[in-house]
Amino acid sequence: MSTPSSSPSSTFTRRDFLRSGSALSLAAFFNTATAAPQGSVRATKDAPNLLFLNLDQLSHMALSCHGNPYLKTPNIDRLAARSVDFSKSYTPDPICCPARASWCTGRFPSENNVVANNRKLRTDLPDYGQWLGEHGYQTVHIGKWHVPGRQLHQSFQLVPHNSHPQGEYSDNLIALSFEAFLANRDHERPFFAQIGLMNPHDCGNAPRTAKHSFPFKHLRDQLPPYPPNFDFDRREPEQLKSMHNGLMNFTKMWTEENWGHQAWLYYRMVEMVDVNVGYILDTLEQSSDHANTVIIFTSDHGDANGYHRMLFKDNFYETSVRVPTMVCFPGHAPEGVEDTKHLVSGLDFFPTFCDYAGIVPPSGLRGRSLKPLLDGKATQWRRYLHAQSKASGRMVVDERFKFVRYYGSKTTQLFDLANDPYETRNLAFEPEYQSDCKRLANEIDRHEATLENVALPSSLSKRT
Repeated sequence: MSTPSSSPSSTFTRRDFLRSGSALSLAAFFNTATAAPQGSVRATKDAPNLLFLNLDQLSHMALSCHGNPYLKTPNIDRLAARSVDFSKSYTPDPICCPARASWCTGRFPSENNVVANNRKLRTDLPDYGQWLGEHGYQTVHIGKWHVPGRQLHQSFQLVPHNSHPQGEYSDNLIALSFEAFLANRDHERPFFAQIGLMNPHDCGNAPRTAKHSFPFKHLRDQLPPYPPNFDFDRREPEQLKSMHNGLMNFTKMWTEENWGHQAWLYYRMVEMVDVNVGYILDTLEQSSDHANTVIIFTSDHGDANGYHRMLFKDNFYETSVRVPTMVCFPGHAPEGVEDTKHLVSGLDFFPTFCDYAGIVPPSGLRGRSLKPLLDGKATQWRRYLHAQSKASGRMVVDERFKFVRYYGSKTTQLFDLANDPYETRNLAFEPEYQSDCKRLANEIDRHEATLENVALPSSLSKRT
């Protein structure tokens, strides 16, 4: 096994260094956080290790194992072949900080206060690093955290010295840091490792103007064409439409080559991070910890990547809000299974970790443990899945439909995901679907009444 960018001759020296002594090796990569919880009651010896491997801005559709012909992701594909791959998986909020704050607290953004990237997390909510540390796990964070108001040293016992904000520079070091941790970890207790790889988030640094033509003439046949929903239904909620119009103004001079160039760059960044995923998987699989480690793989949100003539995220279209979620536990969970039935949320990760650890979760978590599904046990699952966006946006999905509503916006959206997976036709304007709109709007109201929402300024909540 070689590093993402090293030769075999340098690998021996690196491994020799990593194993030269636990204190030396860990100190080279990590700070010890004395403020992070470390419970005196040890978890049972056979409790599994927990590896939370997450990417930034990876859409569900942006994987070769999910049928995308414009890229190759052999390492994530092999993880899928060893996992249960939940195809109906959605982020709690399709933008960085709200999604990640929801992961770590098991609460919706409207409850944890991180409804936007500049809002700080409530101080009274425990996160999964703290909770698992209190219950005997060795906790380590490597890579992207991005939870405002909650410092890493408050949550994880081992934290990196620093991290670069661009995946091109940070993701190799993140993979190597996990190797250093695994080679020198405390074997008297199980570990919870959160690994946050940055890419393909670097696509946000890539947009060009129309005058920037694709520079690799010999690769032009690789450029993706316009997506099938490039000409979209423009009857959008007013708040979404305002953002969308801004993006369309930015790209109004773009040609099909420009759009293909942007998509091509995004897919290359996915392939870059796939290499690091492979290195992390190799590291684990070649260790004694492999057979007793649960892996959850996901992304905080997707990327529009030209679909609906959009870029980036922060909307409820499938390319932005639907993300991969794979769970692997060798010998305990099924392998190579695509679950097309169950609606899964990023809110489900915290209770799933607790379930596998055999500990009681904090009160008030909004997600459900995935373990019963992975164990093949009969369980009554959710009928509706909810997500939020921009503080005022609400989405609900059932087995067929997606309904979108923004407080302060008159226009709503209804899509038949079973028959219109590219969301090209807003059915909210058609008489025969009014009963579905009403049913799903009522479900949003019902669900909203169960939440412990924080007070927000009306400029954010759009409620008077």
